[in-house]
Amino acid sequence: MGERIKLLLVDDELYLCEQICANINWDNFGVELIGSCENAMDALEQMIDEMPDILITDIKMPVMSGLELIARARQMNPALQCVILSGYGEFTLAQAAIEQGVQSYLLKPFSKAEFENTLRKCCELVERGRSGKSMELKERTESVSRLFQDLRGLREKDGSIGPEQIQKIMQSYPDFIMLREALVLVSVYEDGRSEFGKKWIPRFYEGGDILKTAADALNDMLPERERESELVRKIKAYVQQHYMEETLNLQLIAEQVVHLGVKYIGRCFYKETETKFSQYLLEIRMEKAKQMLKDPENNRIEEIAEAVGLGHDVPYFYQLFKRYTGMTPKEYKNV
Repeated sequence: MGERIKLLLVDDELYLCEQICANINWDNFGVELIGSCENAMDALEQMIDEMPDILITDIKMPVMSGLELIARARQMNPALQCVILSGYGEFTLAQAAIEQGVQSYLLKPFSKAEFENTLRKCCELVERGRSGKSMELKERTESVSRLFQDLRGLREKDGSIGPEQIQKIMQSYPDFIMLREALVLVSVYEDGRSEFGKKWIPRFYEGGDILKTAADALNDMLPERERESELVRKIKAYVQQHYMEETLNLQLIAEQVVHLGVKYIGRCFYKETETKFSQYLLEIRMEKAKQMLKDPENNRIEEIAEAVGLGHDVPYFYQLFKRYTGMTPKEYKNV
């Protein structure tokens, strides 16, 4: 049996959510209901920890609408299948959503059969998309993993590493983009401290001789180990380097950085840190925002929101910041 399809349900009508959750036999569709949220902000937090394949959302909700939620969610997962739930008075808005790429809508009240037909169509689209990219992704991931091990092997040998040694290894791999990906992995794996990442990871993406840069970085790595597990160090280091990216979520890290299941690494992270990944990411972003708000050169809230990975969505930034600090950004800036 293939990997189960993950579905997230978002609606501020609790009764409707409860009815859907209780009346649908998810196993018949190979679907795992990963959550039922009352609002878009809770849904986005859940998506950072675990990305769904299908999003079913009400179109009108407080703070952030279903359409805004879909736009932010699709930045994290462009292949996300989306279904709008709408009332009769929102029919025109639902039609506009479909024109923008939303797969389907359900007009309230809808029957169980209508819901299941829509769910079945979305599941077919998810499976079709998976079959198209699974082999390519698997092959690339396996190649990066092999290169990662090859580079680690160089680091474990005595003596300094030269560009010619890396050049010899790269003869077995198709491109130097893969070398950069593996170098980031080695950097995080061998030394999860942010100082090392700040120094080297940006250099991997600059112009110049990547072979020499790779050799210098491998020679510069320190052998000390921190008390945190290698897995948690990798995750934290990656967040420190990429918190400003709107698309950052645990699914991405699972697939592209640590190459392990998202639920497994989520459990490990929580067990070791006693903090959900989404909360850790929020803390990093909000602490960066606090620093920027106290900097007299940073006057525009819009720029700060974008710099900490929340795009141009200022109301969303305000809500998260107030939830985190108990103050609005302007209030904090003037304290």
